[in-house]
Amino acid sequence: MFIGPNTEIGKINKDLQETEDEDTPLKKRLEEFGETLAKSIAVICVVIWVINIRNFSDPAHGGVIMGCLYYFKVAVALAVAAIPEGLPAVITTCLALGTRRMAKEKAIVRKLQSVETLGCTTVICSDKTGTLTTNEMVVKELVLYGDSTDNLLSSQVSGISYQPEGEVTGIKKGEINQNASLRRVIECMSLNNDAKLIKTLNKYSRSGLPTEAALKVLIEKLRNYDDVILTGGSAEVYGEHITRDYTKVATLEFTRDRKSMSVVARDNRTKKNVMFIKGAPDYLIQGSKSVLLRNGKVAPLTEANRAQLLEKVNSMAQKGLRTLALCYKEDCGPLADYNGPQHPAHKLLENPDKYADYETNPTIIGVVAIQDPPRPEVIT
Repeated sequence: MFIGPNTEIGKINKDLQETEDEDTPLKKRLEEFGETLAKSIAVICVVIWVINIRNFSDPAHGGVIMGCLYYFKVAVALAVAAIPEGLPAVITTCLALGTRRMAKEKAIVRKLQSVETLGCTTVICSDKTGTLTTNEMVVKELVLYGDSTDNLLSSQVSGISYQPEGEVTGIKKGEINQNASLRRVIECMSLNNDAKLIKTLNKYSRSGLPTEAALKVLIEKLRNYDDVILTGGSAEVYGEHITRDYTKVATLEFTRDRKSMSVVARDNRTKKNVMFIKGAPDYLIQGSKSVLLRNGKVAPLTEANRAQLLEKVNSMAQKGLRTLALCYKEDCGPLADYNGPQHPAHKLLENPDKYADYETNPTIIGVVAIQDPPRPEVIT
């Protein structure tokens, strides 16, 4: 008894071997054209032969039977003349021209049939992750508010890997200590994050979700814009420095319904809890009523401001970037003094369906746009 063919992998192998090659779209159309042409020629030949029945008895043919054969030969000759003998040569020439055009675009085609198959393609699905791309998610753009809700600032972030090397445009040296929204966004990205950066011989890798690892990398890049001097330590030395006064006490895991994740952290300086939220911009922006400005003030979010921010998010999404909104809440409701499983409010965290009730009316800090960047050799 053979075990291999009866396993699931064996069944998949059997299905692959039994798969039949399908005709190409061009071949199917040629077959349809041939059938239609044959039927049309047959009908025309019969019509021509029937029309000339009265001429069968013409003495010039030498009898009715000879007249019948004569006009039958005329119909056959007409059918032969109607067959497009040059059609195969024309199709081959067209496919060859298509191959030549593809070659100019640096695409090599091994079979002529592939040209017409590609011409009928509307969607191309490719395994880009790790092949065309670096498979290391990075933040490409950071959007924060300036000194007013009409002042939306966008910073471009360079870098194509988990190495915390790259520039963030629009931010000056030492600005983190004066920019309340920038410091708050670093706290949110660091605390509301389960990923870990790992440093081995100056090579950085990650443990956890690549999207969250990209946020950790951005934090370490922003270290260059702080006056603080940090030596040694882990791969996340700057993030640990910024959040040194916070203690995480609860995590509201991501759910598909609300499309967000939250963390409740205790500020050891004020002895109060703060909720940091990250998630889908459409969900969080629509549910927000205020934003955090650069000067530390919380300003109301008007409909015009909301539309402007959503338009910015859509423009980044159209570039193929994954967007995340970052928010916080100082009013944590029943979780305001939560300090662990022994707290009476702990039972509220056992029902993920209620998590959205605790995230209402957050304050928008900013938006990040993330990308799995293409490899340098792909770009060139």
